[in-house]
Amino acid sequence: MPTRNVMIITAAMLLSIICYSKIPQNQYAQFYDRATKVLGKRYVHEVDQEKLFQGAMTGMMATLDEHSNYLPPRQYEGLDAILNQEFGGLGIQIESLEDSTELRIITPVLGSPALAAGLQADDVIVKIGNKFTKDMPEDESFNLLRGAEGTSVDLSIRRDGQPDLLEFTITRRIVRTSTLRGFQRQENGTWDYRLPAPDGHFLYLQLTDFGQRTDQEVRQVMIAAQESTGYEGIILDLRGNGGGLLLSAVDVCDLFIDEETVVKVQYREEQQDITYSSSVGATLDATTPMVILIDRDSASASEITAACLQDYDRAVVIGERSYGKGSVQDVVVLDTAGDNHAIKYTVAHYVRPSGKNIHRTQPVEQMPPGQDWGVQPNDGYALPFDQQQRLAYLQDKRKRFIIKPAKDTGDTDSTSEETTIEFEDDDSVFIDLHLQRAIEYLNSRQL
Repeated sequence: MPTRNVMIITAAMLLSIICYSKIPQNQYAQFYDRATKVLGKRYVHEVDQEKLFQGAMTGMMATLDEHSNYLPPRQYEGLDAILNQEFGGLGIQIESLEDSTELRIITPVLGSPALAAGLQADDVIVKIGNKFTKDMPEDESFNLLRGAEGTSVDLSIRRDGQPDLLEFTITRRIVRTSTLRGFQRQENGTWDYRLPAPDGHFLYLQLTDFGQRTDQEVRQVMIAAQESTGYEGIILDLRGNGGGLLLSAVDVCDLFIDEETVVKVQYREEQQDITYSSSVGATLDATTPMVILIDRDSASASEITAACLQDYDRAVVIGERSYGKGSVQDVVVLDTAGDNHAIKYTVAHYVRPSGKNIHRTQPVEQMPPGQDWGVQPNDGYALPFDQQQRLAYLQDKRKRFIIKPAKDTGDTDSTSEETTIEFEDDDSVFIDLHLQRAIEYLNSRQL
């Protein structure tokens, strides 16, 4: 064989070996491929390969930690909509009816096509197009409600007090959501970020999540309040807030403290560690007395915020010990047949400015007594809710969230939502002990 040909063959072999060595080798991936092929050919019933894939991914992620999991398309799209604060659709929040797959509207979203079309809280979606929701799995109903911007969907609605179904044709569009709520809605559905009299000099800012625009929303409300009549106290309500974007928590802290460490994130490789700090230029109010409300469901970015502002004595923390999630997750979208399957997995842990790791490593009931985890309320400000109080709080929170339709009664005040934070001994009035304690604290700080 000519020397030239030998050299070419040798070079090709070397190149093949190098290329093969660069391909990640995982014998278990081969096992999975073989198992799915066997099941696909020989299982007693026809196999849905997507269900096999989802089951395998769910099981794989479950072997890691409680905050790492597989996200099928609907869950990923829901998470993406929360964090990016926008989605394409009708703009309704819905829930299932008991003992039925029919869907009930909790409330239309402010500024949504659903609200503009006249959909109301407590409306029941009976039909989507020509399909009855009672005859479909929930996932199928959700898929029919979703659609591209500019497309339309026909809905048949059952409404209390109406003998016949109401028919709506609604065009989907991009709906922007807000993570910031006030204490109660005004007549036009927008939020009032001041407490009712006699406590209207206190701002009430409730964050449901930490999304892309959360800090901007808080900043705009605070600037508007400063430019009107001002305010003498701030209540940042993080109860039930399960977290969101780490950088959003950093930016919210940055509104209230000058050039300080907000949080330190620690990766497996120490050289990847990052310390996030606030900056003078972004600080909006570093002095007004401030309270943060937390409960057992305040987690992740909520805990970063509460821990940071507590460590610098910028805010007093009132309520219950927080969840204890001191880990950071990343989300990777998997390219599988064009669907947005994804995995969410832990990449790091974080420590608060004091250097403490608030992570809870076991279920609450298994944690050793006296072990320090989560964010604790300040001394004298721990107020645990019992189950009855928690349910009453959640019901009151939901009542104030719903956008109520205007009542055609001729009473100009009929659309005002009746809310109260009165503290009389009245079983018919919900007493928010956390909020009551916050108001008492802020009043004690008045000059």
